[in-house]
Amino acid sequence: MTQQFITIIADHRGVARPRVVGDEYVVDAFVKMTVYHDADVINASDVGLSTITAATITGQSLASNDGKTGAYIAVTNVATGVYTSESSIKIIAYDNDGDCAIYSDGTNFDDVTWRLRIWGLI
Repeated sequence: MTQQFITIIADHRGVARPRVVGDEYVVDAFVKMTVYHDADVINASDVGLSTITAATITGQSLASNDGKTGAYIAVTNVATGVYTSESSIKIIAYDNDGDCAIYSDGTNFDDVTWRLRIWGLI
């Protein structure tokens, strides 16, 4: 079970929902993770979208976990360059101690947080 909390970040007008940019919508979200699972995903519906066309990490905390030096969070894709699904993205957490190993399932985090920008359709 994923233990992350997603909060949509309000824009300059105080509106916290997807907003149109060209032909797509964009959502800025704040994600707080307390336990990492190797199957962690963020669904389009978690941020008010029906499909995801792009996603990027726009910032992250340097919080430590289990006495380690922190985590590096990434949005993964398959070999062809597409995301695992049209309606979700997979999150991977790597340790930040030089060898960049993927954390094991069930690793406890001391509230590792990051910002995420997702583009897609409503």
